[in-house]
Amino acid sequence: MIGQLRMGTVLAALAVAGVAGTAGWLARGLVVDRIEIPRVIEQQAEICEQVAERHAAEAVTAEQLRQFKIGEAAWDRFNQQSQAAADDAQAKQDVLELELERYAQRARDAGRVCALDDADLELIGVRQAAEPAGPGGR
Repeated sequence: MIGQLRMGTVLAALAVAGVAGTAGWLARGLVVDRIEIPRVIEQQAEICEQVAERHAAEAVTAEQLRQFKIGEAAWDRFNQQSQAAADDAQAKQDVLELELERYAQRARDAGRVCALDDADLELIGVRQAAEPAGPGGR
């Protein structure tokens, strides 16, 4: 009888251990499935979102820098072309004034007098008006 009692106790203990182990395993599975895994997924989603935002910000910054450099290059080209155009215009004006001065010198050497004064030359666009030196034209 004692042998049967021990055998029953051992079997009961094994059954309890099996049930407790199974219950523990199921409880662990529920905790992992319902709490741990969703939390890990949420953390991974947050990390992915942060990485995507960082890459988007870097892309925006790179695009702004690219556009700034393009604008800067265009502005430099415009300034160079404007300066070249101004230099060309000044060179043409200098040549015209030199031709006028040579013509006037030849006319003086030949004893001829040009009937046009500076105001007449300004009117026909050959010379530009001289700026007054100070207040009142003095």
